[in-house]
Amino acid sequence: MLEESNDISRRSAIKRAAVGGVGLVAGGSILAGSGSDQAIGAVELVEAKDEWLSQRAYCLSGNKVLKTSKGSSLFTTTYARQIYRPRSAQEIADLVKSSSAKTPIACVCGGHESSNAAMFASSEAIVLDLVHLKSIEFHRDNESELVTVGAGVVFRELVEAIKGRQGALPVGTGPGVGVVGYILNGGLSGYFSRRLGLLGQRVVKLTMVSASGDIRELTARDELFTAMLGAGSALGIVVDVTIRMEHESILQSAEQRVVTFETREQAVEFSRGALRIQRDHVLTNESVSMELVVTGTKALVATVIFYDSFRGSTAEFVKPLENLAANLKLPIVMKSHWTSWYEVAAALWPVIAGMKGNPLAMLQHCMGTKGMPDDRIINFICDTVVAQAPLDEAEFSIVEIRTLGGAALSKPKIPSGNCHHQFFVDLITLYDAKHKTVEERQVIVDLTKRLVDKARDVDGLSVDFSGTHSQPDDVGFSASSSVIFGTEAMAEVVKALKKKVDPSNRFRFHPFAKLL
Repeated sequence: MLEESNDISRRSAIKRAAVGGVGLVAGGSILAGSGSDQAIGAVELVEAKDEWLSQRAYCLSGNKVLKTSKGSSLFTTTYARQIYRPRSAQEIADLVKSSSAKTPIACVCGGHESSNAAMFASSEAIVLDLVHLKSIEFHRDNESELVTVGAGVVFRELVEAIKGRQGALPVGTGPGVGVVGYILNGGLSGYFSRRLGLLGQRVVKLTMVSASGDIRELTARDELFTAMLGAGSALGIVVDVTIRMEHESILQSAEQRVVTFETREQAVEFSRGALRIQRDHVLTNESVSMELVVTGTKALVATVIFYDSFRGSTAEFVKPLENLAANLKLPIVMKSHWTSWYEVAAALWPVIAGMKGNPLAMLQHCMGTKGMPDDRIINFICDTVVAQAPLDEAEFSIVEIRTLGGAALSKPKIPSGNCHHQFFVDLITLYDAKHKTVEERQVIVDLTKRLVDKARDVDGLSVDFSGTHSQPDDVGFSASSSVIFGTEAMAEVVKALKKKVDPSNRFRFHPFAKLL
């Protein structure tokens, strides 16, 4: 849904529609609020839990599709006691207040989180599926245009709406990823964050329901606001977020070259040359970003984004990548040239649409450096990660190597390790579990784990520092809170606020809630 709201704010509309006198807040203080049994009875209840899980979960953790102690090889149902689909902040508040103060609550936005902590929940928990909160509303302040996004909106919907406003945001590439869930883990855009920062860094206001059932509106003046932008779903239920947009002119153009390879050795050598180009010519130039993707379909995809501040020839800038392919005798099978933010934002949608499974299994990890990656780091990424990633065993798998820094580094810090890194590698292991035996699945998990183990031993290489690209249910491993949330000081702030606003730990299904 797309609505113009220049005259009447979304907050006023919600306040008018509220049942039972619940008010919204200025400055984060509660004005009023009370539950209603009648309202609770009107909330949509999901009866077919198995069908719900199969429809809402884009993927399952690769660790969850291994054989269990009871002999079952696939998880097919949620543990949750009940699943609700509320349609407003009021209905959410009523549900929270009507249940015991110790009842665990999980929230589902887009269904992309790989460990599925919220979807599986626990036998005493209730799940709030926020799929009905689909509002997208545009308005302005004195600085620029803003967009208020409901918790059920996914990136495809937001990108299509922004296109009509000639806007731009640092969006994720997955069309079905929940926007609010992505923001509450910091948010990261391999194409746009270098120019626009993390998506969480662009939030100016959010509406949430607390563990006690109070509806609150938070801005940067509130101590809870910043913590919500990296550990949000562990602290409360976010109903909507208001984000500051930029004009689409922030993007000048983009060039993509797709190179095919036959042997892993060829992929390693192209990656080594491309990453040196990335370090020497892109990381030193904030008017450009670059992503290299190595795929299980034997393709090397190099994408270079030129921002509005770029001066020079884009063709000459990508010429070294073309020369690298020619020197290695690797064919360039596709050349793409894009001139709009929308084209770049939607570029991978067809590719992602083909990544399906029954179920689709995912393991994801990240690694990166806070400064420039030296030859030692680049060689490790190429000789170990690219060379040994389970691209053959898990056919949808990719290694994404991105530039960060820039605006993500200079904007105010939020609880995300992404704020502190310039060089970023995703190891995303994806495959259709239906066509793999339990033994084959275990091989894939073991291959991935060995790579990550080796990465943890490399001095200067951060591992699993991102809330959006880490595997929170790896057995025997738990990333430290200071790494996930960026710094020890930020982690301590988040922990203190968690104890203050959710003393009963009702919101325990955040992927990294165990760190709090």
